[in-house]
Amino acid sequence: MAKLVVLDLDRLHQAIPEMTESLVGYICEAAVFCFHHHRHRSGVECQIRNLEEILASASIVWTRQFSDRIARTYGDTDYAVEYAAECIACLTVRELTDYTVIERSQRHDGVDFWLAERDEDDAHSFQRAARMESKGITGARYPSDITYPLNKGVEQSKQSDQFRLPAYIIATEFSQPIIYMVQR
Repeated sequence: MAKLVVLDLDRLHQAIPEMTESLVGYICEAAVFCFHHHRHRSGVECQIRNLEEILASASIVWTRQFSDRIARTYGDTDYAVEYAAECIACLTVRELTDYTVIERSQRHDGVDFWLAERDEDDAHSFQRAARMESKGITGARYPSDITYPLNKGVEQSKQSDQFRLPAYIIATEFSQPIIYMVQR
């Protein structure tokens, strides 16, 4: 039976505790924008999968209300989906792995964030222990509309293979929510 998880946008600051409140707010609002754009409400259900099986069933929740200000801030869905995907990826990696986000990567690293191992006290050693790349998708009609960006993220993450750290590639589709997470 698949694990049941709650991805709570309001608790994003716990998933990325070493990032600024500005970033947390920005990517959280982008996710609210994308879900609203596709007429989803807080509590929307989705599967978290790898390429072969369901890893978990998730409920995505938030309390922030959609507003005209959010609409004006994130007006372009193609732009907003990139940041919204970062939000969902940060929450997913926190829920399904032993890692948490500690640092945004450099562009040439081929991933979005560096991860550190979590411990019981939620203190982080700031030692890079894994990598994470996120991909956002909106309006997928065919499975390849999701697997293509996912595979592109896998290839992209190879740019930082010299560090010999696990890489998590997480693709989120927002129109009919589904999250794919692969580890390499």
